[in-house]
Amino acid sequence: MCYNRSMPAIKNFTNFKNFQLKDLLLPAIVVVIVLLLGTFRGQFVVATVNGRQISRIELIKELEKKDGKAVLETLVTEQLILQEADKRKVTISDAQVNKEILTIEKSVAKQGQNLDLLLTQQGMTRSDLLKQVKIQLLLKKMVGQNITATDKEISDYLEKNKDSIPQGTDPATLKPQIKTQLEQQKANEKIQKLISDLQSKAKIQYLLKL
Repeated sequence: MCYNRSMPAIKNFTNFKNFQLKDLLLPAIVVVIVLLLGTFRGQFVVATVNGRQISRIELIKELEKKDGKAVLETLVTEQLILQEADKRKVTISDAQVNKEILTIEKSVAKQGQNLDLLLTQQGMTRSDLLKQVKIQLLLKKMVGQNITATDKEISDYLEKNKDSIPQGTDPATLKPQIKTQLEQQKANEKIQKLISDLQSKAKIQYLLKL
């Protein structure tokens, strides 16, 4: 009789062991997922309106509709430039980038503005600016540094635009500024040609229709 009374106890203990190993496994996973969703909620939900959630996916879709094509084209062009620079073994150091950033910052300060505030207003960060500056420096290096405006080109420009020169201004004082402007124009033309050539030769496959 003692043996018979002990049988239910053994059976119940076995069921309890099975409950721990199997029945608690799924609830534990659910708890972990809930905790992770709470921790990384900002990765999935970007805002709530009267309790209604706006997901990051919704935001991305709307951004793709508005600016997606332009942004994608920019990313493709940047990749082409970086690949070409790598192919030509053209590099730009951090020191060169930082020097250019400092020049920009000083120029902005002379106009009574703050670079970081200006970037924020344009929806940019310093990291975005660093990347853009590096791309521009790579392009300038690839198209060549020997871009100059001749005296004749400067004189022709002055003659062509003499009506827009303020009265009493000595044209000679404008020559340095015009020289810089013409050289920048030539550099931009070479850069545009380089980018057009890279785009025409590249094998670009768009997997997302925008």
